[in-house]
Amino acid sequence: MKFLFRIVSLFLICLLPLMSIAQEKAKDKAPATSRVQKKAAKKKWKEQRKMEMQHEKSVKKHHKRLQQKKTRKTMRKEKQKGEKLRKNKREFFLVRWFKNRHH
Repeated sequence: MKFLFRIVSLFLICLLPLMSIAQEKAKDKAPATSRVQKKAAKKKWKEQRKMEMQHEKSVKKHHKRLQQKKTRKTMRKEKQKGEKLRKNKREFFLVRWFKNRHH
């Protein structure tokens, strides 16, 4: 009985390193493929976003071109005013004092 136990235990000890090597290879492959897939998905997303941004830009540009000169001037002034307000800057005090409140 002791002889059989020694043979089985020796056999298991010999197989133990082979099992651990097989498991390590499986672990290495799985993240590599997922990393490649994530990278490809990110690249695709970036390209799609770039195309969307270009489309939005072209739509804005087309809209501006359709406006008359006076309207474009007003749009520009409103844009500057909005940027100033976003920076938390008040209008010049003389402008605030003499603003025509009643048209």
